[in-house]
Amino acid sequence: MRCSSTNICNNYKSLLEEARSTPTVVSQSDIQILLVIAIVLASLAGIGYSMGGYQFAFLEINHLSSYISPTLLENLTVFGDGVFLLALVLLFSCRHIRFHWTVLFTTIVSAIVVNLLKDYFAMPRPPAVLDPEAFNLLGRAYKSRSFPSGHSMTAFLLATICFCYVQNLYFKVSIMMLAVLVGLSRVLIGVHWPADVLIGGSLGVVLGVAGVMVTAKWKAGICAYVHLFTLTLLVIACIMIFVDGNDYKLALPLLYVVSAAALFRVFKNYIWLK
Repeated sequence: MRCSSTNICNNYKSLLEEARSTPTVVSQSDIQILLVIAIVLASLAGIGYSMGGYQFAFLEINHLSSYISPTLLENLTVFGDGVFLLALVLLFSCRHIRFHWTVLFTTIVSAIVVNLLKDYFAMPRPPAVLDPEAFNLLGRAYKSRSFPSGHSMTAFLLATICFCYVQNLYFKVSIMMLAVLVGLSRVLIGVHWPADVLIGGSLGVVLGVAGVMVTAKWKAGICAYVHLFTLTLLVIACIMIFVDGNDYKLALPLLYVVSAAALFRVFKNYIWLK
């Protein structure tokens, strides 16, 4: 037992030392590309609003959902769910302490920003404004706090962090395209206006870039206390999926598999050491 505990402590200390000694290199070209994406998203929102008002292009996009499988849409839109994304972080970057610090910092900041904006603008969602027969709706009929889209902000936030941390160009493009599809899904399932998604995505990119740059220099989170707190939150997120489920029932198998795999990864990488 004592030997096992010693191995666990030594393994964790080595992870911390590796995180402290390996600096986060933020590519200026990546930052420039991401800021261009943020500007494009915000510009599209501004152009659309000036031409068609707050509800621009909603019905045209939403009606396309008639040709798409509900299972696909629900499994796609959960990639903007904060709890599920934390489970994905735990699954694919279980030992990456620097990445965990960036995720913790940006998650806290983005949660504050999005909730302040939702409360301040208090914009109604499509189910509160449109006739139920006029558009397609999947899942619960949310009616308030539409602007900006939290799912879109979260998807673009994590995509931006991954964009900065990985070197593979194919992965960079793929993760940003996935964020775009998540935002599009929010309109397709009838719970957000395109303006919500575009501004949410733009804010997610900006906050993601800021978070990566801040945590690259500010190393306060690369310590045992902060990281164990972060790791605990990630584990709780996985457990919450089993306890609370999700509004999108067709996506539950995916959520359960990811959460179970993430918890196993924690056990394997932090406790079950050979």
